[in-house]
Amino acid sequence: MKGKLAVGIILLALMQLVACERNDVDIAADKVKSSKLNSLEASKVTGIKRKEPVIFTLTGDLALTNYRWKVTPMEYIFINKGSVSTAITFDKAGTYMVVAQDSITLDSVFINVEVGTDIYQDVQESLTADEVISVTPITYADSASHLDFSAITKNNYSCSNNSLTYSLGKNGDTYFINFREVNIPAGCTGDASKAKNDIIFYWPVSENKIYNLEITLNNVTYSGTFERKGTKYEFTWPHTTGVILTKKSL
Repeated sequence: MKGKLAVGIILLALMQLVACERNDVDIAADKVKSSKLNSLEASKVTGIKRKEPVIFTLTGDLALTNYRWKVTPMEYIFINKGSVSTAITFDKAGTYMVVAQDSITLDSVFINVEVGTDIYQDVQESLTADEVISVTPITYADSASHLDFSAITKNNYSCSNNSLTYSLGKNGDTYFINFREVNIPAGCTGDASKAKNDIIFYWPVSENKIYNLEITLNNVTYSGTFERKGTKYEFTWPHTTGVILTKKSL
């Protein structure tokens, strides 16, 4: 009798174990179903140029941060994962499979894209003839011997993500800035906006010494001077058109 009772207890335990395992499987299956990716879309699937950012967007139940991205082949690939979409650039021509995978359930969806041999390049836009650039000098108390500037145009140029390009140099006690043009990122479709950029003078500025500052815009050179006194700067800048200095002292 005791032997039959022991066998019964063992069988009951096995039945409960199987039931638990099946329940775990059912829960896992429901989890996969609830988090299944619905689709993966790309801003372009053909005609893609090398170095051109392609935007990939997917839909599903989980936050996008729970997905990981895989590309095959993986060589010459740069992935910039965002909270809403992911940008991927391809630096070599060919056909690629882009896969978005749920990092928890490993559920995945993919899309194929074709990359050509042409290279995606920025566009250079000329500064307008009536352009006026406002230049603001900047310095910091803990590094007063270094002088920076921020520059912004009066007029708007293509795209919201443009930048003002320039060259700079130093010859003796004279500092040079030459504003050249506006760089428009390749494929940028944002609204027109002012062009701007930060300018950093890498050469230290000595105290109690007068320096010359020459800024060129549209082949016209505007000249002035500046002097550092401790952590303070004083500028002499007579121009009210072309290139304007927004601060005469710091």
